[in-house]
Amino acid sequence: MDNNDIMTWSIAIAAVAFVVLCGFLISLLRTAQSSLVTAQSAMQEVKETVEGLQGEVKKLAESVNDVAEDIRGKLQSTDPLFDAVQDVGMLLSEVTGTAREATKGLAHSIRKQAASIEEGDVVTPSWLRWAKLGSRIALSIHKGWKQQREQSYSLGKEEI
Repeated sequence: MDNNDIMTWSIAIAAVAFVVLCGFLISLLRTAQSSLVTAQSAMQEVKETVEGLQGEVKKLAESVNDVAEDIRGKLQSTDPLFDAVQDVGMLLSEVTGTAREATKGLAHSIRKQAASIEEGDVVTPSWLRWAKLGSRIALSIHKGWKQQREQSYSLGKEEI
């Protein structure tokens, strides 16, 4: 074999190697193309999902804003209620103070009356007679209401 034959065989082997290499490259490129198509498809699905979610998120945000506005309005509508409760609290405080003063005055009068009774002065003042009469009336009314409730309750039980 001479140099020309070796050169020819070398070129032929290089050409065959190049053809095999090109075949593998073509196969690799087709696989890469298939992977890219799959990735592109997946990206398209992700894009569509994100667009769908974007609309839902926007609706959800609007709904949350509507609920927040509704709650704000309802809280503002309760302001008069809390003002009324505050007024009732102040009124109760004033009534309690007035009752405390009246109780002090009544206690003072009772002590004074008791002291005068101990001294031998047995005259019953008219206000004390009225207080005694009023307490008897109040107790009678209370007993009547209590009896009426008990009768209503027992009648209701019998019907069941």
